[in-house]
Amino acid sequence: MYKLESQCGKRLPKELLSSKDMCIMDIYHYLLNEISDPRVSNWFLMSNPFGIGLILLAYLSFVLYLGPLYMKNRQPYALTRIMICYNIFVATANAIVFYGLLSSGYMTHLSLGCEPFVISDDPMSLSMARWVWWVLILKIIELADTVIFILRKKYNQTSFLHVHHHTSTLLMAWISCKYAPGGMWTFVMLPNCAVHVVMYIYYLCACLGPRVQKIITPWKKYITLLQLIQFSIMLVHTIQALLPSCEPTRKPLAYIYMSQIVFMFYMFLAYYRKSYMRKKIE
Repeated sequence: MYKLESQCGKRLPKELLSSKDMCIMDIYHYLLNEISDPRVSNWFLMSNPFGIGLILLAYLSFVLYLGPLYMKNRQPYALTRIMICYNIFVATANAIVFYGLLSSGYMTHLSLGCEPFVISDDPMSLSMARWVWWVLILKIIELADTVIFILRKKYNQTSFLHVHHHTSTLLMAWISCKYAPGGMWTFVMLPNCAVHVVMYIYYLCACLGPRVQKIITPWKKYITLLQLIQFSIMLVHTIQALLPSCEPTRKPLAYIYMSQIVFMFYMFLAYYRKSYMRKKIE
């Protein structure tokens, strides 16, 4: 078993912070090696942030420039069969990951309260870390949503909300896997995976033709409402980490989590009001 105090409980030494000679490599080494989970360091994309950075750079380049440029003088692709297969796959994958996270602690010893993250070689702890890594892989796969929108010339769906949501959740998944793939920090992934199961089933139904689309369209606003409920649950749970006795060495992680959750809640709420409440008033 690794010692939490030596591996993840460290704070940057005061003398190091005050030193004018401190260089960028010292900070890099501290962030990448001293306070991260050593168990995941050799896993795919986890040794450093460059791999995930390249994926995001390729994604944003395609979405913001290369994709629209490629489609400029082309007819939109239908991609119906691809979308059906994709939505079935992603919905199923989210359900599997949800169960994996649930069975790696929440069905046994983890409560919904403040559960400290402990680095351990215990099979259950390693299982949880592995499922958090699969969340990261799933978030990479879900970037294909935007690629499909671009190839179908559905540019109205590649909004700032959509693109930011995909990039930020991918970054958060990497941070979670790198620094805290266990304890209370994994809870936010449960409602996220559950909502994504419902969301991709809805997308699947939308691919099945005009008749099915007419039936499910009234339910679209409830998908957004479900996402707002999801963010509320995440926020309430993460607030626990601000208590002095709860995860004292991981307060920065709590602030990162909460800032993203609040920002996403605000944007989804604005979208809900614009798309559904104003139409109802009119």
